[in-house]
Amino acid sequence: MLNFLKLKDKQFDEKFYLNYYPDVANAVKLRAFKDGYDHYLKFGKLERRFKNQSLVQESRESCVFKLIDKGGVGLEIGPSHNPIAPKSSGLNVEVVDHLTAEELREKYKHHGVNIDNIETVDFVWRGEPLVELIGMAEKYDFIIASHVIEHIPDPISFLQNCEKLLKPNGVLFLVIPDKRYCFDYFQPLSLTGSFLDAYLEKRIRPSSGQIFDHYSNASIRRGQIAWSNMDELPEADEIAHQLSDAITFYEKSRSTESYMDVHCWRFTPDSYALVMEDLTRIGLTNLKINYLSMTNGCEFYASLKKNNFESEFQNKKSRFDILKSIKAVK
Repeated sequence: MLNFLKLKDKQFDEKFYLNYYPDVANAVKLRAFKDGYDHYLKFGKLERRFKNQSLVQESRESCVFKLIDKGGVGLEIGPSHNPIAPKSSGLNVEVVDHLTAEELREKYKHHGVNIDNIETVDFVWRGEPLVELIGMAEKYDFIIASHVIEHIPDPISFLQNCEKLLKPNGVLFLVIPDKRYCFDYFQPLSLTGSFLDAYLEKRIRPSSGQIFDHYSNASIRRGQIAWSNMDELPEADEIAHQLSDAITFYEKSRSTESYMDVHCWRFTPDSYALVMEDLTRIGLTNLKINYLSMTNGCEFYASLKKNNFESEFQNKKSRFDILKSIKAVK
């Protein structure tokens, strides 16, 4: 069989493919496909699944800059101490963060990170609409937000503001944690209705319930808050906090106006695609997925553009199939 596969595609690695995608391995076991390569030809290629290990190792930076114009004007939201598009590399990028550069250096000086990577913050975000903060619409060719969307109390308003800030052919590039491979492991996936509630309420901070759920259910694996989907058993092995911590932070959230940062939302690539399709169908955003990766380590990548373009992304799964895949998520 392996010799036959090599004749078909010399880069396809059957063992890797089945190990990396347990859903495919299970489908093969149930005889829905004769082997991994059969699945790859029928679905995997269109879904942009990785066919060998070397493709997984591609850095997020190279993925970003295949999809955006490095010569354009950019905005990076919340880069903190780990910018994807650093100004120091010569890019024409402005930075939005929740603190000034000096405050970020003070915050992270004892966290074991390189605070020299922290760059000048052009706009300090206090929760107001981004367009209001920036003061100009259609300013950017690209916007990058890495591990940001899951923190935003009202993601729909965030997407609407990014859409206003982008030029007609602009790109919003998101790096999103896969909830199966980080401290959100025991949390349920977020579906469209919860986004709609947050939008109608115009939330500017996480709800008290979201704060309680975070501290009561957050988990770790081998002492880490995030891990790789390539681990042999990529499951959480310990709860991160005591229930008393969750109660304390819940009560604090009800008695203070201070912003308490937690993950408000949790995704897999499939669930994210479903939510975005719903939001565009409802008419709440004109941003559509142009590219959606499979999970790489603990995260996946999404490129969004305004809907006056021919999308390269083709979701071949029915809503029923996506919901079945979501139901299968632990």
